[in-house]
Amino acid sequence: MIISKWDRTDAHVVKVWGRGKCFNEYKPLLSSFCKNSCKYCFFRKERAVERHRFSPEKLAKFVYYLWLRGKIDGVMISSGVFTDPEIVVEEEIEAARLLRKMGFRGFIHLRLMPGTPKYLVWEAARIADRIGVNIESPDKTVFYEIAPDKGSYRNDLMKVLENCYRAWRTLRREGFLKSGIVTQMIVGLGESDLRALETTEYLIRNFKLRRVYYSPFEPIKNTPLEDHSPCPVSRARRLYQVFFLLKDYGFMLRELKYLFDENDMLPAVRDIKFEYAKRVLGYRSIDLNSASFNELVKVPGIGPVSAKRILRLREQKRIDFIDLRKILGPSRFKKAAKFVEV
Repeated sequence: MIISKWDRTDAHVVKVWGRGKCFNEYKPLLSSFCKNSCKYCFFRKERAVERHRFSPEKLAKFVYYLWLRGKIDGVMISSGVFTDPEIVVEEEIEAARLLRKMGFRGFIHLRLMPGTPKYLVWEAARIADRIGVNIESPDKTVFYEIAPDKGSYRNDLMKVLENCYRAWRTLRREGFLKSGIVTQMIVGLGESDLRALETTEYLIRNFKLRRVYYSPFEPIKNTPLEDHSPCPVSRARRLYQVFFLLKDYGFMLRELKYLFDENDMLPAVRDIKFEYAKRVLGYRSIDLNSASFNELVKVPGIGPVSAKRILRLREQKRIDFIDLRKILGPSRFKKAAKFVEV
């Protein structure tokens, strides 16, 4: 699981962040039985592990019990592929329907299976707040190596995400899929940072993904990859930082090309945006009273919300450093002051 600033795992209930709030999300598997042989997975069919399976009715009742007692705010339902993917997704949707029928008002996230047919994607979109399918790797060559049973990268993964996007584009006007579309990729199995982010940018631009989750690889005993080196969590954190620059700050990946080394990897720094500013802006001062929104959000310490506040205040007066400090607060002001002038 991801261990990062945004998502911290604790057993089956995780703390997820969204829109400035923290939510408790329960993450059950409908079934831990699986017919696939993914080389990284705890539940690959060859492993001798204890397995369980919920019926949709039992899962719905248990989730509702946790929600009524205030233990959780929502649920993400996923599953091993215990039979045909169509049947697996039908049972996930049935569990979600039963929850809504019981009066469950928390959020529901359905993790679809590779190869989910279009009609089931639309059914899921009408019952859940968020849907998605794991692409497992940003590189299709790596995908076929580590997940040999999950079908075609293009037809069984990307096509499902495309159908999710088409459903979201239509149904959001009716109040469905309020939390959008997401996917997850494992990092640390041979792909470069640049490759991961090229795929990320494609998904954001073409399918309007709300979030891409980067799961740093951890070797599991009695799997073909048990001797593979783990991926540092710090690498996933850097990828998350760039994800938000691409999605929320208006960056294009080509603007960040100066950051990648000869192996197409990001530098091992704590703050990618600050590193970008040092290398590209070079401590060049940006005029707070004339800079555009896109120029402002490239300054360390200034995000989309504070950039909009600066633009609104500029309509009333000429901004000085006292105003900027009030908008940003002391710590972010200290970052920004090196790159701006008034």
